[in-house]
Amino acid sequence: MEDLSRYSAEQLRGLREEVEREIERRRRENITQAQRELKAIAERYGFALSDLLEGMRGADRAD
Repeated sequence: MEDLSRYSAEQLRGLREEVEREIERRRRENITQAQRELKAIAERYGFALSDLLEGMRGADRAD
């Protein structure tokens, strides 16, 4: 990891903004990948992903 002490406060704020954007980009990328994987699993068992999610909606309320 880089020594951040050499950065000005303004540079650190800019870096923080870059990091936050990258974290959000990766989050969206991970969501997309998870959706693909879940869809593939559902199809392997002969279901649409929406069929499986319908059953989970009621289970969430039981908790």
